[in-house]
Amino acid sequence: MTASPTAPPAAPPAARLIGHWLAGLERGGIPEAVAAVGRSCIIDTLGVALAGAGADAARMAREEALDIYAAGPCTLLGGGRLCAEGAAFANTTAAHALDFDDNCYAGFVHGSAVVVPTALAAVEAAGGTGADLLTAVVAGSEAEYALAIALGNGVYEAGWWTTALFGTVGAAAAAAKAFRLDGDRAADAIAFALCGTGGLRACFGTGAKPLLAAQAAANGLRAARLAMRGGAVPHGVVEDPRGFARLVAQGRFDVTALDELGRRWHLLDPGIDTKAYPVCLSSHAAADAVRDLMAEHRLDPSDITAVRCVVPPVVAANLTYDRPATPGEARFSLPFAVACVMLHGDLTLDHLSGPTLADRRLRAAMERVSLRPDPGWNADPDRARLAPEGAPEGADVTVETRTGQSVRRFCASARGTVARPLSMEAHAAKFLACADRAIGPTAAQRLHRHLSAIDTLPGLDGLLEGGTD
Repeated sequence: MTASPTAPPAAPPAARLIGHWLAGLERGGIPEAVAAVGRSCIIDTLGVALAGAGADAARMAREEALDIYAAGPCTLLGGGRLCAEGAAFANTTAAHALDFDDNCYAGFVHGSAVVVPTALAAVEAAGGTGADLLTAVVAGSEAEYALAIALGNGVYEAGWWTTALFGTVGAAAAAAKAFRLDGDRAADAIAFALCGTGGLRACFGTGAKPLLAAQAAANGLRAARLAMRGGAVPHGVVEDPRGFARLVAQGRFDVTALDELGRRWHLLDPGIDTKAYPVCLSSHAAADAVRDLMAEHRLDPSDITAVRCVVPPVVAANLTYDRPATPGEARFSLPFAVACVMLHGDLTLDHLSGPTLADRRLRAAMERVSLRPDPGWNADPDRARLAPEGAPEGADVTVETRTGQSVRRFCASARGTVARPLSMEAHAAKFLACADRAIGPTAAQRLHRHLSAIDTLPGLDGLLEGGTD
């Protein structure tokens, strides 16, 4: 009798794949190139969080956290200490309040704004070291990005705000690593986080956006704590017919993206985009193109009669405020970003203000800027040749002048993106400019030194309060 062929074993559930990878990850197993990116994410995120702690949404989150969470060992930006969940909630709001934090195209997420404050709070609660913080940040980032790739960018295109959606997973993974959960408990944390996550892109341009990121951080950390206490959740929540893949990702799920955890490092591929301007990344390429064209052709703002921007559909979908009335709306306005660069040669945190928005010259300059989405953007052979990865947030810009001159620039990738990374000096300058707003130049320099050597810190006590020397 011929034996029946044996069916291959079923793949472990997604949550279990992630959980067991998390449990096995140690600092020594993280390649130095990956650790260097993780270190940069910590530096950049804490810099923008310090600057963002004074924003309205961050003040609201801090007040709410002080009202509802218990005191604890974890640093609260702006002063004081709370339990881990409260600190993660408040500090994540600060990290994302200015929209100056980094991006990743694995899921179109602001990964670090959620993962770094959550990892910091969890490691402080656990009494861990600087190396533990770096490991937790890498763990949370890689888990979030791998799952996002497995489910595809259709999630973002459907209207989900993936920072809130996948950020809960990143937070749960970072906290699970900080708390040193075993594989099954870490899987419980991931599964529980997935069961309760959500977020809509309809929040863009409002204070709800950073607050939803904060909810993701708090919920992910709580999921890890509940798992640590023995709370068990079915691990098949992604694959279940009533689960995440079918309900959120239209049934798309490629488990091979999870099989690559620890072999393909998403902090390197697709990598992290560090913002040069404190506005939505979708406007950066057009702003860079205009700035470069003005410098090359020695154009004054008064010389320009029109700026015509052809962009991918995703850029038009993100930049919905043609004539912004508030700094929040200005962060999602291509006319604002381009007009600001036209008039001031740059776009800084100081330009996100009521007086700048009320400036008649700026309003007049915005009237000269137009945006047109091109549905065939990624099918254009010339753009594909210049930007093999599809330039998901590029811009094709034409500037017309009073003399009848017309100059054009295709910008596939903005400064600060993986294709055009900021120099070490520019990265440090951004941190110092942000941190200086909150703690002054001397403390900012000292904090930058400590974060640059995060692996060597025996503990985190006082790190953001000017201590550790």
